[in-house]
Amino acid sequence: MNSADFQLVSGADLSFSGVVNVYNPARIDEAVGTIPRMAGGDVDKVVQAAHRAQPGWAALSPVERYERIAQALAAIDMAGADELLTREHGKVRADAARELKYLDYPVKFLQTHLQWLAEGEDLGDNGMHHTKVYRAPYGVVGLLTPWNVPIGMGIITIAPALLAGNSVIAHVPVTAPLTVLRIFGQLAAALPKGVLSLISSPDTAVAQALVEHPLVRNVHFTGSTPIGALVAKEAADTMTTVTLELGGNDPAVVLDDALDDAAIYGRFIAAAFPFGGQACIALKRLYVPKARVGEVVEGLGAALTNTVVGDGLDPATTMGPLHTAVIRDNVKRLLEEARAAGGTVQEYGMLASDPDKGYFMLPAVVSGLENSASVVAEEQFGPVLPVIGYDSVDEAIAMANDSEYGLGSSVWSADVEYAARVAGRIDAGMTWINAHGGAGVDGRAPWGGVKLSGTGRGGANRAGLEGFTEAHAVIMPGSGVRGA
Repeated sequence: MNSADFQLVSGADLSFSGVVNVYNPARIDEAVGTIPRMAGGDVDKVVQAAHRAQPGWAALSPVERYERIAQALAAIDMAGADELLTREHGKVRADAARELKYLDYPVKFLQTHLQWLAEGEDLGDNGMHHTKVYRAPYGVVGLLTPWNVPIGMGIITIAPALLAGNSVIAHVPVTAPLTVLRIFGQLAAALPKGVLSLISSPDTAVAQALVEHPLVRNVHFTGSTPIGALVAKEAADTMTTVTLELGGNDPAVVLDDALDDAAIYGRFIAAAFPFGGQACIALKRLYVPKARVGEVVEGLGAALTNTVVGDGLDPATTMGPLHTAVIRDNVKRLLEEARAAGGTVQEYGMLASDPDKGYFMLPAVVSGLENSASVVAEEQFGPVLPVIGYDSVDEAIAMANDSEYGLGSSVWSADVEYAARVAGRIDAGMTWINAHGGAGVDGRAPWGGVKLSGTGRGGANRAGLEGFTEAHAVIMPGSGVRGA
């Protein structure tokens, strides 16, 4: 089995009580590895170590910090990491390998902002004032990273937080911590002790102690909306700045002319079912012209027919298990409610593994329901795609916006300029044209949502650097002021 030792990366002398087993969702009786069982009382030691390390790290120039981070990332030993991620997460091995490539994101998108980070922004001289705005690190930053894309979502928060001059404490997901600890543990070991610390525990007191600690001045949480709301409340007493990247129920508005391309169904499937649909920016609601609902369902079914659901380490598998029993059971509930409401639920593909020995489910397409049905209104976070018909584009936009969420969205049309105008009417933090989710992500763009999908913006880009720094305006007398 694999095991992880926080002592290697925390910069603090911690005490542990036993271990936590990490299980394989494709073989639920198989323990993939262990992590030490951490207690809430240990968090203060980690924060104090990070607090001591931060001034020396911040004293380096942005260029020096960038070079240290980039060199450390380039030197990481990736051997076997894709297999380990598949075993503890469940995603197919090709998806695990693809996720590991996200480690290149900081190198690609952060370097262009080094001068801005070092020199600030000159607002110019308007006669009365000559003002410059500099960016200052918070000090100690706490990150709570998600289980579904632990490496990809981890690096786009850890890297900009470090580059901004903060020391970082990342609470990594307890159900999938092993690959994160192996990869980011190497990054931590290449930096000064305490600059990057990794913690994890099933004890909620550990995450709570991190969020509430008075020396932690910024918290970035990625996860569910209910937990995000709890994080915001816990941080409020110390006036800690919080960025929340929360759940989504992403709609796609498909215009009639887009359906003339038969290849579009494969693109819908790729958008809707990454990691079995377990992605915050997966396509979760498909709005199509009402007269073409049957045609669309048939096209989606044909694209899903050859799906093989099984162990992600099997080369024949195209979709792995869901990550936990709780997620599987919630998806089952939504499908049962859809059937009870009179909807048509059609499952496709082949089960290549025993569903009693892993959290396996066939992908399903649901039709014949109103926009208010639970399978449409709730975030499914599984292999389910509801198809909803509309009579007009205005109606489609109204249904797309009739949600408490607003993370990602998309518009599909042969007329890109018209699609862009439609996109401007959708309530979302991100809208893609003729793409959705991972296929449409631009690493330069701010990442985040509106409504219950979160607050603030991030990414391994300028938005991320802004989110992990505080603005400091230096205002001098302008050229028109006597004695200036």
